[in-house]
Amino acid sequence: MSYKDEIRKIKNNEIQNVYLIYGEEEFLIQKFIKLIKEKLVLPNFEDLNFINMDNKDFTIDKFIDACETLPFMAERKLVMVRGLEVFRSKKRGISEEEEKQLIDYIKKIPVSTCLLFYGNKTVDARKKIVKEIQRHGRIINFEKLSAKDLRQWIDETIKKYGKTIGAKEIEYFMGNIDYIGRDANQNLLDIDKEIQKLIAYIGDRDKIEEKDLENIFSSNFQNDIFKLLDAIGKKQVGEGLKRLDFMLNQGEAIIKISVTLGNQLRNLYKTKLLLEEGYTSKTIASKIGIHPYVASKTVSQCRDFSLEALENLLNKYLQMDVAMKSGKIQNTIAMELFIMEMCKKV
Repeated sequence: MSYKDEIRKIKNNEIQNVYLIYGEEEFLIQKFIKLIKEKLVLPNFEDLNFINMDNKDFTIDKFIDACETLPFMAERKLVMVRGLEVFRSKKRGISEEEEKQLIDYIKKIPVSTCLLFYGNKTVDARKKIVKEIQRHGRIINFEKLSAKDLRQWIDETIKKYGKTIGAKEIEYFMGNIDYIGRDANQNLLDIDKEIQKLIAYIGDRDKIEEKDLENIFSSNFQNDIFKLLDAIGKKQVGEGLKRLDFMLNQGEAIIKISVTLGNQLRNLYKTKLLLEEGYTSKTIASKIGIHPYVASKTVSQCRDFSLEALENLLNKYLQMDVAMKSGKIQNTIAMELFIMEMCKKV
């Protein structure tokens, strides 16, 4: 069952006896914990009706005692256990005997107790304890959002801050964050911080406009690489050198610029091949594992390059990369010469 479905059930007071929650999205996990705690635990009785155990403090006797103790002035209490490794493949963290006791106890949890296990990125569905929890409660994976769900989440989050944003602006925003794709390294906590910066930037205005996003993301590294490639594609040597100089002045390392440029050149080449086979931008994004915005931008850039030109560009890039790594030429000079060579009008 999805976390959205389970949140709806909890809001309707349909709360299970036991939950095992896991996944990459700590932001959603904490939201879930906050909701279930608000539903079960009155603030005045938190010391009596809320028990939070860490795997370092866990013993089976202490755990069972916490679950068996009746709630005070309430129908139910909440017992949370964080980071227990027994749910992961080839991991235990407790003795084999304690694991057997824990498995046996899952089916005996009092109706007055809601038990919540959390704190792991992954669980092994083959393990007996995981199957036992599935039989008597709920297992929820808080995985990263799809592009569709992320759009909705951004829109809803911005509305919670009292602001509005259009569909076009959401796409622009998504194109400047690193959330979607195999190698993405941001999570919703990071995205929420970006939204907070945006909210602070527009001040008293109600609606977020594209110019606000342009200003906030003006130093965005990926966009600078796009602009550098735009200049190369249009044979604008001055603009290309200016873009390189801008990134260096922003404190970006020349090696980082080179590696990112190389990755985008490979994306361009792969995209060009797939376009010639008739694939759409959306399918290309999925096939080569890049964000849909990056894919649409890459498709657009492909118009400035023939397949032969991209092959030549990649070969020249590899020559530059070898020269930089071998120390034959100073790195910045090598990059400047590469840009000038690629901007020559044939």
